[in-house]
Amino acid sequence: MTLVPSQSLQGLTTAEARRRLATIGPNIAVKPRRGQRLIEFASMLADPMAIMLAAAGATYLAVGERLEGVVLLGALIPVLGIDVLLEARSRRALKKLAAGVGANARVIRDGHEQEIPAEDLVPDDLLVISEGDFVHADATVLSASNLATDESQLTGESEPRNKHASDEINSSAEGSRVYAGSRVLAGHGVARVTATGASSQYGKIAALVAEAESERTPLQRRVVTIVRWTATAGIALSVAVFALQLFRGASLSNAFLYAITLAMASVGEEFLLVLTLFLSVGAFRLARKGVLARRISAVETLGSTTVICLDKTGTLTAGSYELAEHLPLASDVSENDLLVAAVLACEPEARDAMEAVIVRHCAEHQVDVAKVHGDWHLMFDYDFDPRGKHMSHVWKGTDGNRATIVAKGALEGVLEHCAIDTAARARAIAANADFAARGMRVLAVAGRASNNLSDFVGTRSHDERDLKLYGLLGFHDPVRPGVAAAIAECQRAGITLKLITGDHALTAHAIADATGLAHENDGIVTGAELESADSERLSELARTKSIFARTGPAQKYAIVDALIKSGEIVAMTGDGINDAPALRRANIGVSMGHRATEVARAAAALILLEDDFAALVATIREGRVIFGNIQQAFRYLIGFKVMLVAMAFAPPLLDLPILLTPLNVVWLELIVHPVSALVFEGRDSDDDVMARPPLDPKRSIIPLRAASRSAISGALLALGALAIYFVYLPNGQPYARGVAMATAVIGSLLLIFAELGGDRRWWNSRLPRDVRTWSIVALVAATLILFTSVPALARLLAIAAPSWRAWIVATIVAATAVGWRSFGSRHRRGKIDEHSRR
Repeated sequence: MTLVPSQSLQGLTTAEARRRLATIGPNIAVKPRRGQRLIEFASMLADPMAIMLAAAGATYLAVGERLEGVVLLGALIPVLGIDVLLEARSRRALKKLAAGVGANARVIRDGHEQEIPAEDLVPDDLLVISEGDFVHADATVLSASNLATDESQLTGESEPRNKHASDEINSSAEGSRVYAGSRVLAGHGVARVTATGASSQYGKIAALVAEAESERTPLQRRVVTIVRWTATAGIALSVAVFALQLFRGASLSNAFLYAITLAMASVGEEFLLVLTLFLSVGAFRLARKGVLARRISAVETLGSTTVICLDKTGTLTAGSYELAEHLPLASDVSENDLLVAAVLACEPEARDAMEAVIVRHCAEHQVDVAKVHGDWHLMFDYDFDPRGKHMSHVWKGTDGNRATIVAKGALEGVLEHCAIDTAARARAIAANADFAARGMRVLAVAGRASNNLSDFVGTRSHDERDLKLYGLLGFHDPVRPGVAAAIAECQRAGITLKLITGDHALTAHAIADATGLAHENDGIVTGAELESADSERLSELARTKSIFARTGPAQKYAIVDALIKSGEIVAMTGDGINDAPALRRANIGVSMGHRATEVARAAAALILLEDDFAALVATIREGRVIFGNIQQAFRYLIGFKVMLVAMAFAPPLLDLPILLTPLNVVWLELIVHPVSALVFEGRDSDDDVMARPPLDPKRSIIPLRAASRSAISGALLALGALAIYFVYLPNGQPYARGVAMATAVIGSLLLIFAELGGDRRWWNSRLPRDVRTWSIVALVAATLILFTSVPALARLLAIAAPSWRAWIVATIVAATAVGWRSFGSRHRRGKIDEHSRR
């Protein structure tokens, strides 16, 4: 209800708002720290591989080997360059993603309402707020209808704060102010922005807290542990080799080069690089499909989802209600009486979608809505009662002393306030059940009229007594196209679906039948039953039942909490402020973008822009694909790193001349980075990716069997290269090294196809069809030919070109080392894939 003159609600002009934004700056509570980019750049330079390259280059320069030293120092450019490019790709994806999930605010500018990024708010903007919104700036309330906010984020006190309009003369009154960081619990209004960003109360509090570092996901933490372990082990081995070489009489510089070569080969920083890149770029790919990941951990968790808790409205159904039927229930109540009461049960200016449908339906059935509003003036309105699931309005007649109250809501709640006999109650319940069994959402309308204004005193318990039940309104919300197919796909994938709704049990049951959601006909649980259950019974109901009706926010939260505590990985869909607690508690909270309140979007980890459950199923499929690609890349890295470490560690241990020089390691590192980060990222899924059970998050990233197979391939490659090195040493160290390096590089290329094939035999595997993979393979093969054929490059790498017979030997050894596993494996179509077996 507008409480200020309309001419004062014109707002700023767009041009004026832009000028103020340029002067004041964006509405950001905590701005990035100074020098943040410099710190990020310095952290890249602190890459372990870069440090070791610099140390090796300095050593070569110190002993007079200027060319080798300059080349090693120059190698910092491509080694760091690849990391910087991959990191930049990751950051670019996350930046675009952040822009997509940024908060928006509704303002009045140029005389009409529009939506803008919350960062663009400036003082004197007219901020439009309604139930479910976050408040993005401090502001003075100009108009308010039933407006209440939650300011617990600022004050720590959870009680709702009622807000009223200010005349801006006494605008400092607490009840006429709203604050950034609070959320709107009920009603709607317009407020004039007074402070933004760091100047707001929220900004001042935020300024007292140092900006927190972004928290790593669980998978990232596990990979960091792997990297630290490999680095520690590599340093320990390097120290041992250094001591061993000195003991055998090697010079200090040669011993150090042995040790630094082993250290360069050992550090597994590629694992963390690959994981971060795949998750962030995966999140960006999801965004292009209409799914915004607000937290990168959601991408990681998607493939492990075991249970999806579904909200009905807007998720399974379109959320676009149509008032399909109205039914008077009292003998002295006509259809027109019921419809007029329905209009009075709504706000004078219906902003709620459901109320707009009611008013439109009444107008289509010969109710003069303008006359109704002209005959009555709103005195009081009573908020939605979450327990009784109803709300009411008290109206004063404009032509005398008469008054009336009209309530609408769930029949159960409305009946508690009605004076009604047993037979009439039974008829109402039967009619409600009939509507619900046909998949309708039902609202009851009741009221009480009086010719004496003093009968209504502004106290809810007094005013809502002895109501008369006028009738029922039945709303039809059609099931979304594609939902039934999506539900079937989820259930084939081993994901359990649970329908949690505030609607009647029969409505929920009808929707479950219509969509094919698996359930027992006698297995419907109500919110009242959940509320009275102890923790053990609650856990049992949450695990074993599939339909939960007449639930409130506390029950939704309790169901999700019980499922998580029982070991399930839970995704929860929702769009309302009442869904926010459960969305926050779920492993993956999923907000429906168009319909969702801002509170729901803020609580969720994923936002579905198209409000379509089928998009969530596609997202789970994509999550499984992303995790599968990470596993393929990690298997490749295991095989490659085992080969590299063995080739660096074995010669000094066996008292052989050094096989890998620091430059040779740089060559191999320039292969492993782009291959692991680019070949396996963004690959298409197998046809049966949604026929497998969910991934078990408690299991290792790579199952023992798959990791062992990759490690054995790497070990066999190293063994083959070392054997070739030993056999060809009489031909000279450069020649032997050249053949060994050819074996290693050819083997690394074959390892790509082996890991892409997974558990299949090579000849049954589908060769990659993307240009990117074949371009990288061709580039790696070209470096091998180039470095062995150009004399200057070969001398720099201390290698000599192999003969054609040696090329054949190297190829056979590499193919045998990698191809052995094709003879012991077979692909089982429709069975559990290797990533879900130990």
